[in-house]
Amino acid sequence: MASVFTVPSVFTMLKPYEIICAGALIAVAILLSPAAQAATAPIMNLSPDPITSWYPDRDNGDNYLAPQSGPGPVVSPLDFPYRPNGTGDDAAGNPTYRIADLTNPILQPWAIEQMRIANDAIQSGEIPFTARQRCYPPGPAWHVFRRVAPPMIFFVQLPDKVLIHWRGDNLTRHVYLNVPHSENPTRTWHGESVGHYEGNTLVVDTIAFLNHPLSFVDNYRTPHSDQLHMIERFQMTEDDKIDISIYFEDPGAYTTSWEARQILSRSERGPIGETICADGNPDYFNIYSVPIPTADRPDF
Repeated sequence: MASVFTVPSVFTMLKPYEIICAGALIAVAILLSPAAQAATAPIMNLSPDPITSWYPDRDNGDNYLAPQSGPGPVVSPLDFPYRPNGTGDDAAGNPTYRIADLTNPILQPWAIEQMRIANDAIQSGEIPFTARQRCYPPGPAWHVFRRVAPPMIFFVQLPDKVLIHWRGDNLTRHVYLNVPHSENPTRTWHGESVGHYEGNTLVVDTIAFLNHPLSFVDNYRTPHSDQLHMIERFQMTEDDKIDISIYFEDPGAYTTSWEARQILSRSERGPIGETICADGNPDYFNIYSVPIPTADRPDF
């Protein structure tokens, strides 16, 4: 009877010790491959102690940075530049609210019209909505949620998940490691995040964002649909910062996929304390169009 398994002829011509040497060379080649080296590279330590946190250390830290190439995030038009409050000469002079540049080609027509309404309201004197100001969750815009002084963002790295914790309202995002997405994930403000390490890079894949009228991907009020898919790559730079590249795709809101970046600097001004947003954002003069959310029933 013929054998089911036939040894390749190249090995039948080799002596036993030659086969062992060939196998060893193959094993070494596999171990030296980029994929194998990435799998064994040390994992970056984002939470070495309770006082280490991260924050965007620049005046416009609550804006995305442009990607290296390709379609990028919505920014201000040249004739209506965004100038943050409390920075340089603008502290006593001329801060502005954000007006969105509606010529960005990533936007579908319905998104442009929605954002145009917000732009017109701001130019007529209305104070625009921002999640941090009205105590809403940041949703997919957590990278640009705040630009306040540290401590701000804390990471907790566990074997099975990574927690990303914001000082504002003590909000926590859960990234579950080395597992697939749920078959039918519950939609939430922060979506469902799963991740894995690729060498010294943390890769996070998020779906199932809540499609809420006040959930945006940035502070220019760029909307999204229930098809939003976000992929983040966290990498440590040589100057001890976190470089985050963010990939967005949403065929329900954008004409194409696009990317953005955020840079976080290290701070040792921890540990994190309790911060309650609603306690510090009263609206005594009824100047805001969106009230702070309140519960209509107790949690327990």
